[in-house]
Amino acid sequence: MELKNITISEIAEELDLSRSTIDRVINNRGSVAEDTKRKVLDYIEKINYKPNKAAMHLAKKTNCTIGLSYYLPEKFAAQIKTGIKDVYEELKAYGLNLIIKEANSAKEQIEQIKEMQNKIDALILSPWEPKKAKSIINELIRKNIPVVTFNRDAPESNRLFYFGCDYIDAGRIAGELIKKITSEPGKIAVISNKDDLVGKKRVEGFRDVLKDSSQQIIGPYTVYDHFGINDAYTQKDINYIKKIINENPDLKAFYVVNQSLYLVAKVVKEMGKKNQINIIGFDLFDNFISFLKEGVIDGLICQEPYSQGYFPIKILFEMLVEDRELKKKEFITRLQVVLKENLHYYHNYHYL
Repeated sequence: MELKNITISEIAEELDLSRSTIDRVINNRGSVAEDTKRKVLDYIEKINYKPNKAAMHLAKKTNCTIGLSYYLPEKFAAQIKTGIKDVYEELKAYGLNLIIKEANSAKEQIEQIKEMQNKIDALILSPWEPKKAKSIINELIRKNIPVVTFNRDAPESNRLFYFGCDYIDAGRIAGELIKKITSEPGKIAVISNKDDLVGKKRVEGFRDVLKDSSQQIIGPYTVYDHFGINDAYTQKDINYIKKIINENPDLKAFYVVNQSLYLVAKVVKEMGKKNQINIIGFDLFDNFISFLKEGVIDGLICQEPYSQGYFPIKILFEMLVEDRELKKKEFITRLQVVLKENLHYYHNYHYL
């Protein structure tokens, strides 16, 4: 079988017509005699001709600008940016433009959105504070600027759709893992921080699975994740984890819902407790990998960050430019459990 793109020039030559005539029929513009039009349409149906998408957008002078606004931990954001870069390279010839803003606070995020609202046709948003983002999302929609959420949802708003993880399910999976690897009764320390809405959902799912377990959940202990930067931890942070371990000699596991995972693993290893204390956390970052290989971290639950950068843009662009129908209001990424034994299937693969 030979697969070959057929050009307008080849159709024109086959039918002994001009390229401009073929172009007018395919794009339904200009005047063409009815018998000629039927001749062209019958032929392109016969050969199953599909117009070149880039050429069609060029002819229509498509120009669609999508804004992105997010605050995400540096290493997680790097994986999302790879998805953004790839979808932009794929769609830029079709008229896609992007304006990307990274916010350092909820206030700055709102200011950035207001600043770019007159320059964009749509917005993709990972909100700092979902409840407070409701008003700006609904305001943009009233101005006919569609808004999509990713990674963090704002379900109380009129957003078009959400693309990201189900964090309660993520917590439930973590609970199942802990149940399987900590058979002896003891304590499980939960590490989170009080301002983390995602963390709260991960803890909720975790507690639900373990509610009838013989294990005692202690915490959550507040440890701010410093966005996963290795050297951001102070001696005070290290001493805090040591104190939890020393005050709970029957501690069997840590469940870490944020990027304090690096700190917890570092302390458990340095105290020589890796055979006594299991650790479960989230996301596959380079600074976690050595701990996973050594058995200090027992498992990581991942949520396809590459897809969270790539697909919201692609879905939204096709809706806006090609009038694609929105199939659903939520696109939930797969949750994948990465262990030492299957690490080689994930580390340095494309989705990272």
